[in-house]
Amino acid sequence: MNSNFVLFRAERGDKIGDEVYKRFNIRVTPTTLMLDKDGSEYDWHVGYGPPPEKFLETIEKSVKGIDTFKSISEAYAKDPKNIEAVFKLARKYDSKYEQEKAKELYKEVLALDPDGKKGTTDYQEEKVTFTEYAEFSIGAMSAFARKIDPTPLQAFIKKYPESPLKKSAYQYLSSYYGRQASKEEAQKFFEAYTSKYPDDPYVLRSYISRIIRDKDNIDKGIELAEKIKDVMKYNPDPRYQNYLAQLYMLKDNKEKADEVYGKRFMEGQVSRLTSGLMQYASFWIGQKDHTESAEEMMELALKIDPDRWYNFRTAAQNYIKLENHDKAQEIFGPEFIAKHQDNASVLNSYAMFWAAQGKNLESALASAKKSIEVEEAYYNWDTLATVYKKMDKLEDALKAAVKAHELADDQIKARYESKIQQIKKAIEKNKKK
Repeated sequence: MNSNFVLFRAERGDKIGDEVYKRFNIRVTPTTLMLDKDGSEYDWHVGYGPPPEKFLETIEKSVKGIDTFKSISEAYAKDPKNIEAVFKLARKYDSKYEQEKAKELYKEVLALDPDGKKGTTDYQEEKVTFTEYAEFSIGAMSAFARKIDPTPLQAFIKKYPESPLKKSAYQYLSSYYGRQASKEEAQKFFEAYTSKYPDDPYVLRSYISRIIRDKDNIDKGIELAEKIKDVMKYNPDPRYQNYLAQLYMLKDNKEKADEVYGKRFMEGQVSRLTSGLMQYASFWIGQKDHTESAEEMMELALKIDPDRWYNFRTAAQNYIKLENHDKAQEIFGPEFIAKHQDNASVLNSYAMFWAAQGKNLESALASAKKSIEVEEAYYNWDTLATVYKKMDKLEDALKAAVKAHELADDQIKARYESKIQQIKKAIEKNKKK
């Protein structure tokens, strides 16, 4: 294949684009279609997923002629009993949703190797035989045909009880049993499915969805939904909480629905989201890479949850790492702290932050003093001492450190005694100058 490409983007709704879709039977976007010099199909790749480097590797592999539609077709034409070529060609057609062609080729695989001894393919980091994969694929097609037939996948599960493909087979069947099977058939299937994968939220959800659809067996649904809640307690998924709330509403228990899917739950979701955005930003800024994206995520976090003050502090810290002190002060400066004059913790943190930077010290001093007015605690006096020391106002720093020592618990007084001695030494040193 000539490595000099001409790129063309075909779009639905455009006359030429529609002709391309029709001519090459493109059913899914994005599809990357590669044509030979004579306009015939050379290769294709359906879908896209990051990272881009991986996708580029796939395209480069095609350019080199490795496992392309053309090379596989030529191998098949040369030897129709070459099971590897038959299998690869079946998967090629399957990937582009040309299922009739794929199905016929999968049947050829079964005819050539009914016992599954002539080759394997990779599936989720495991090996499965060509035959096993072909049987699964034929079953999957039957499960999603216009006239659905679950029998082939049911037979596959029975024949291959240890197959890496078994879970996918159950998953495809769950679509049929979730919507079209009778209530009794569905219950039997989902009891078996959930018993095999009792800790998989997706599996449990499929049964819950059917229960909500039937508005029957509600207590079983609540049991499953509570199990999901327990499995995902450290990172609850709103989709699953929604199901649980629906079940409680079917039980006329609005109070419980509100408990699992109310305002408090969503506030937690917002907190987790903004925390994740800030962690992402801090990571990449620390790596000195993707900084533009990091800044965008920080700004988004602050916009989504403007009341979470420590995100502003984190953002300011990140901007300082980016050597953008003006932006840091814009986000976490006097205008910010003016809104938190009744919160001693915020005032204290603000004062300590700027004392550590050696900037914005007048505002830091005012905040340290205000924190003491709001809460006269040893740690607020300690922060005031730190700010005074940073400003080289050592006599004032000493008075504040002494006050911190006076209010501190006996267990930590030694720490402040050390600090007092350090300040005294600095005062004596200044006198000798």
